Amino acid sequence: MTTPTAHLPNDADVLVSMLLDPPFTHDPYPVASRLRDVAPVHRTDRGFWLVSDAASVEQVYRSPTMRIGFGAARQDQDPQFADSPSLQLFKRMLPFMDPPDHTRVRRVLAPYFTPRVMAGLRHYAEDLVDRLLDRLAANGGGDLVFDFANDIPVAVVCHLLGGVGEEDQILCRDWAEGLVEGVHPECTADMLRKADAAAVAFGAYAERLIAGKDGSTDDLVSCLVREHAAGTLDMQELVGTVTTLIGAAFHNTRNHIASGIYELLRHPDQLAVLQGNPDLAPQAAEELLRFDPPVQMTIPRITTTDIVMGDVKIGPGELVAGLISGANRDPARYAEPDRLDIQRDDGGSISFASGIHSCLGILMARMEAQIAIGRFVQRFPTARLIDETPEIEPSAQPLTRGYKQVRVALPRQIG
Repeated sequence: MTTPTAHLPNDADVLVSMLLDPPFTHDPYPVASRLRDVAPVHRTDRGFWLVSDAASVEQVYRSPTMRIGFGAARQDQDPQFADSPSLQLFKRMLPFMDPPDHTRVRRVLAPYFTPRVMAGLRHYAEDLVDRLLDRLAANGGGDLVFDFANDIPVAVVCHLLGGVGEEDQILCRDWAEGLVEGVHPECTADMLRKADAAAVAFGAYAERLIAGKDGSTDDLVSCLVREHAAGTLDMQELVGTVTTLIGAAFHNTRNHIASGIYELLRHPDQLAVLQGNPDLAPQAAEELLRFDPPVQMTIPRITTTDIVMGDVKIGPGELVAGLISGANRDPARYAEPDRLDIQRDDGGSISFASGIHSCLGILMARMEAQIAIGRFVQRFPTARLIDETPEIEPSAQPLTRGYKQVRVALPRQIG
């Protein structure tokens, strides 16, 4: 995937344009690395700061002097966002909240995403993955995105939520895709229309799902209904939380699973290591997440005071976003960062964020990826890529990254 950076320009704003504007580069990592080398803390000509070294991105995650402020920032960009249904929904979703609301809602959800709860879901996830692998085997191959990875994350979280059938899961995946359009750093009118339509439909579905629960059972939606009855969550937060759990579970984990298998098939030496030692599946999934992260940029933060990042002083009221694609390839953090090494032991990726906004579903996403990637490579030792350079899904960029399809052939095993 990675190519040398010598041919790339030194102008930071040109590099930012290569990352953020269509036609997007197929391989963003040399561009992100060049930007990190020439201007690791850079005020773009778009009105926000972009930081690309690992230390500064960690600072974006952890600094107590930064807040999300997503709604206010969007309305400052363009007054059209003031009445946007997607913006109203985002403001009630955990990833876009600031303390104290963020603290309160996360405290409600945390007991349902513990190692013990994930251990209880593991058998369901393993059985689901095995059935999907059976289907791939019967067809002699297929698309890793839509014939395999697409069906895993929403099914697992909906099993935890309760009451979301398979047909509804398909609708939820479509709405989740639409909502992502509204989170990109630069949102066009067409993107906003798609996000707003998805927000209206997704929100209405969540309201119907909630209305069908009386709080008497142990599924997660019923537990949240009880929290609402106790006054811990208001109705908008309840709707936002349900849509968050379904939507956030889908997009990034699907792309991580599909791209992870793709990278292993492109790196036969690493594939052989994992096939020879299945216990490396957790380490392999983490390294694949670092090597090709499904989320390329952080949600922008707003500074509340002066802050020093690198050797640059940034004043209050500034928007700052972290470039995960640059941070995950930072040689100050990782030895030989452009090399895929599933036995790497230098700290894992920062793709799941850290600090108070670390991914709530990190244990679930890791479990799903470890099971899906690990079982695929053991089940199909002779799998091969049909397309060596699959097309990137353009609607996912630049905030996220995933393939439109990754087609594989599965030669039948003899004996």
